[in-house]
Amino acid sequence: MAYQMTVTLTDQEYQTLVEEAAKSGKKPEVLLHDMIQSLRPSSTKKYAMTGRELAEKLYREGVILNLATQEPLTKEEQAERERLAKLFSGDKSISELVIEDRGPY
Repeated sequence: MAYQMTVTLTDQEYQTLVEEAAKSGKKPEVLLHDMIQSLRPSSTKKYAMTGRELAEKLYREGVILNLATQEPLTKEEQAERERLAKLFSGDKSISELVIEDRGPY
């Protein structure tokens, strides 16, 4: 659906519109139409997501299980991580595991 409207401008307002339209190489009515279009919210406008927004999106989609917080680990959590590290490493250091995984040259 389209609407037609008459807008009354003062001489100064019209002159300003004509000058701005000339700068961009457009007709005054096209410039005015473009200005109105720029006022509409556009769902197609793209912007770069922040790291946090990306993490939240992945969390909602079920790709990641937890969202990171800025809180330090509790003593119990730290102890559990150390226990699991020892369990999976077999009491070898990470550097020993890496060297072992490389194999012979």
